[in-house]
Amino acid sequence: MLSRASLLAVTLLAALSTAAQAQRCDTNIRVTNESSSIVTGIYYNPTGVRSWGTNRLGTAEVYPRRSVRFRLANEVPYDFRIVWITTATDELRNVDICRISEVVITDRGMRVR
Repeated sequence: MLSRASLLAVTLLAALSTAAQAQRCDTNIRVTNESSSIVTGIYYNPTGVRSWGTNRLGTAEVYPRRSVRFRLANEVPYDFRIVWITTATDELRNVDICRISEVVITDRGMRVR
């Protein structure tokens, strides 16, 4: 039978192991423009946030065949929105960022890989 101290130690180790696994999610995301148009806006927020917030590119643009990288703040699902120079937009919702490393922009919209 385990002593109270041993039981506490086992419980603590299990909790630390679970926390370490939760922190293994890489929140670095690459956004690649594989479309034929310039992207002038990239917006993202955790799923459920009602506002898109500010353009993460600022005044920069992403030309075709170019990429940008972002580090997302939380290990939660995210929504993404892009704006092309033509003012056309596309949205990708409820993306599990722990399962992907890249958002790809094409002429038909966005996808993940």
